[in-house]
Amino acid sequence: MPTVFRIDPSRRLVVSRAWGAVTTAELRAHYRQLVVDPAFDPTYRQLTDVREVTDFDLPSSLLADVAAHPVFAPGTRRAFVVSGPVAYGLARMFGAYAEGAHQEVQVFRDLAAAEAWLA
Repeated sequence: MPTVFRIDPSRRLVVSRAWGAVTTAELRAHYRQLVVDPAFDPTYRQLTDVREVTDFDLPSSLLADVAAHPVFAPGTRRAFVVSGPVAYGLARMFGAYAEGAHQEVQVFRDLAAAEAWLA
């Protein structure tokens, strides 16, 4: 899964994007790279765009683990933008797990709606 992220300090926003096939190793690498970036601030909001992901190879145990150990501060808003039912279901599952770590996660099918919620 190729991934990129952009940190926008003026908007206090991390924009993550993924495409292709998502694997456990690549998802973990994405977060490892994010937290060591000197511009990263755990209180920034996050917009994650996975509309171009073609395959999700992510066990529910991974989603639970990533959600239980967030790199973002409690109460931080995080929006996922998805295109299909599998991505929607996985993002909702992640959101349910993330509630236990005091994360605020919403799932959207429309990028503009996600950006408006984060603003």
